[in-house]
Amino acid sequence: MTRFNQLMIFLLVLLLAGCAATGPDGGADKSEVVKAEPKVDPKITAAYESALSSMRDGKNAQAESALRQLAEKYPTFSGPHANLGILYFRENKLEQAKAEFQSALEINPNNVVSLNYLGIMSREEGKFKEAQAFYEKALQIDPAYAYAHLNYGILLELYMGKLSEALEHYKRYQELNKAEGKDEDKEVVKWIVDLGRRIKK
Repeated sequence: MTRFNQLMIFLLVLLLAGCAATGPDGGADKSEVVKAEPKVDPKITAAYESALSSMRDGKNAQAESALRQLAEKYPTFSGPHANLGILYFRENKLEQAKAEFQSALEINPNNVVSLNYLGIMSREEGKFKEAQAFYEKALQIDPAYAYAHLNYGILLELYMGKLSEALEHYKRYQELNKAEGKDEDKEVVKWIVDLGRRIKK
């Protein structure tokens, strides 16, 4: 298996495991720089958590229905749209996914999860400069958003040939995970070592 294919498989697994649990305001991380949403009623939070639980359990139809109801009932929250986008992305319904991520950004331009996924989708369409702009905007909003560093690193390494810049983003991704108490990502450790050797050559 080529390094490119290994990277793509790893990225897909990582996305499915790590990016679905955004809050009612679409936040992926407590350090995200966003305007505070109106105080959320505990009933809304409970309904939202139930929808995310359905997503995690692979109950897609149930999750979609719940998130759609939340999006319609609470139009000032970007989170339901962002998670509908993730759900459609998983199902390869890319146009629907893109529409939901864009809806999330219309509500909350600082929704870094949506920016990250739009970056991934732009990259897969061969729109590398557009993908770069999405990642850079996400990191401008939240420099501590680990997944944007990882995905930007992949774009820089595999598609733009900017190895030194990619290396810095991989390192930052690892640092942020460590700061959150997560285990070191062994795959990314290999990428860092490999890139370091290639840059020295």
